[in-house]
Amino acid sequence: MVRRGFTLIELLVVLAIVAVLVGLLLPAVQQVRGAAARASCQNNLKQLGLAAHNHHDAHGRFPGGVIVTADVNDGWATGFTELLPHLEQGNLRDLYRFDRFWYDPANFAPVGTPVKMFYCPANRAAGGLDLTPIGPQWGCELPPFAAGVDYAFCKGANAGIGPDPARVPPAARGPFGLALRGPDGTSANTTRFADILDGTSSTFALGEAAGGSPRYPARDLKDPAKAAVDPFTGQTALLDQSWGATGFTDRSHPWYAGVLGVTAQFGLAPDFADEPMNRSPGTPTVSSSDLSGYNRSGRDLVSGFRSVHPGGCNFVFCDGSVRWVRQAIDPATYRGLSTHAGGEVLSADGW
Repeated sequence: MVRRGFTLIELLVVLAIVAVLVGLLLPAVQQVRGAAARASCQNNLKQLGLAAHNHHDAHGRFPGGVIVTADVNDGWATGFTELLPHLEQGNLRDLYRFDRFWYDPANFAPVGTPVKMFYCPANRAAGGLDLTPIGPQWGCELPPFAAGVDYAFCKGANAGIGPDPARVPPAARGPFGLALRGPDGTSANTTRFADILDGTSSTFALGEAAGGSPRYPARDLKDPAKAAVDPFTGQTALLDQSWGATGFTDRSHPWYAGVLGVTAQFGLAPDFADEPMNRSPGTPTVSSSDLSGYNRSGRDLVSGFRSVHPGGCNFVFCDGSVRWVRQAIDPATYRGLSTHAGGEVLSADGW
């Protein structure tokens, strides 16, 4: 009895069928993975929203997005530090010396500690800021590494960075901005539920701010279409931020993002200076000592919200709900969702 094998043509047909099936299967697998990563990212934001609520229950206010002293550019701490006890990170919060600046040697270890929840799984599982080359730029001692975060507090529709945060008009102010730390350690200029006049279900609390992604290099301030290069490292500057390291750089070092996000740089008529979602190259965060306090000069800049999920960003609202917002959202609606007392009438059809 003669056993019949495959002919070459039959083998080629089988291989072609297998190739077609693999070609059909791979996009489906990638889509499932993308959906899982997006759901996990939404869960991270849900936990951050609950932590903000628990902080409000404990202290009668939300944390500040960035906590500053009299020298606004010299940030004291970020709001993520205040949220640590409400994120099952009490041990890390105990390790962090809140009575000292974030860059005090006593805080080197906690600032360099990664927190899994602070990373969007679609973007990265670890990473942050290598501060080794940055310390000499500023002539000070910094931690060698600052663990990253892929989320940002909503500052609203205005990039004003000044010693009196209340000068930003309510129509452009978000629920998380600059909080002033007093000599007694208390924080002023924070937001309460009662201050959110536009409704907690219509106001962003935090949104995505994908850090360290080649998709979002910092834009060159002289040529916004080009990516900036950090002359101290010779590398393309990628927007990134840390949950524990903060402060505001100047226009001579425009290569960093921060834990605040905006939907517009000015946010008031006649020129809103909108900051589109997922802009690339992205806007760095810089302070130019704008005398108006609300960025009338347009020289202060704050980074926008950005994600690696196609077509939009995840946001947690002040009521704790997490929703997907399309990149194609109407700019006026986008600005309105980022402010907490602007009085806008928003339609769900716009986002």
